[in-house]
Amino acid sequence: MEKPRILKSREEAPKSAKLVDAYKVSLEGLFFINNPKFKSDTPGAREAMEKYLSKNNSPDALIYYPWHNLVVRTVDEETYFKMRTARNRNVITEEEQKNYRDIKVGVAGLSVGSAVLSALVMSGGPKIMKIADFDTVEISNLNRIRAKLKDVGSNKTHIAAREVWDLDPFADLYLWDAGVNEENLKEFITGAPSLNVFVDEMDNLALKIISRSICREFKIPVIMATDNGDNVILDVERFDLEAERPIFHGLIEDMKPEELKSLDFKKWLSLATRIVGPEYLTERMKQSLSEIGKTIPSVPQLGTTASIAGSAVAYAIRKIANSQTMPSGRYIIDFENKLSNAI
Repeated sequence: MEKPRILKSREEAPKSAKLVDAYKVSLEGLFFINNPKFKSDTPGAREAMEKYLSKNNSPDALIYYPWHNLVVRTVDEETYFKMRTARNRNVITEEEQKNYRDIKVGVAGLSVGSAVLSALVMSGGPKIMKIADFDTVEISNLNRIRAKLKDVGSNKTHIAAREVWDLDPFADLYLWDAGVNEENLKEFITGAPSLNVFVDEMDNLALKIISRSICREFKIPVIMATDNGDNVILDVERFDLEAERPIFHGLIEDMKPEELKSLDFKKWLSLATRIVGPEYLTERMKQSLSEIGKTIPSVPQLGTTASIAGSAVAYAIRKIANSQTMPSGRYIIDFENKLSNAI
């Protein structure tokens, strides 16, 4: 798959490529970021901005997007990142933003993982990321995956990468479009560039166990978000701080990966429910699970819930990146109870 290309001149792109020149309007935006006392309607703002622009020599960047056959002229990477994260401050401080940008993250499974990637890139998160999924986009995925009708039949990893690069062309992505398996999972987690955080959004229970064993050995934290109707379950396992911590909070410590290879769907669902914790499931999720294979084909997932899950994972990663408090444990984001009554 082709990545965006940073060009030295317009001539390096095909003649048929459309040019979008966003450079001048970007510099105008930069003026207001660097001069926060001004608003667009402040008296004297236009004159001050014109003076600023006449003296500003910020370098530009030409970015060619092969899948759009489009060249975008904008500001250089450093300025672009400053501008794109300007509205994060000071909810996220400049130092915190840099630490968040520098952390290396891997996301395996691009259903909820698609929302994780979206939340990470929107908030100015990791520049270096590994993403993995062997599957292709189906119409039934479009209720939650960052994809469009034209993407149906395309590899999920490719679609996810393009969504990232459309917003952050400077992102350094490693695409595992054949997915991960028992043979390559260790390479995905520990191979160059080695991950600082592993995000597990895989369906394969054996790989879930294997990945945690690897992460525990190499002291890499694992984060997992699980859809639960309108609610979200967030699991944080800080193997970087607790080298002997039991995987999945000790819920299936007795299970071995080889025991999970030949599970039928009923046994898979039973074990998955055991991991999630039946006591946390919403009533509608419990009802839905009992209807799988009868009136519905698989576990239901909502796009709104996936968005919340992605935000929760991104928050946890940002806390870890900045060595802030983010203990191991299970966290429940409960809309059904917390938003049931206004105060």
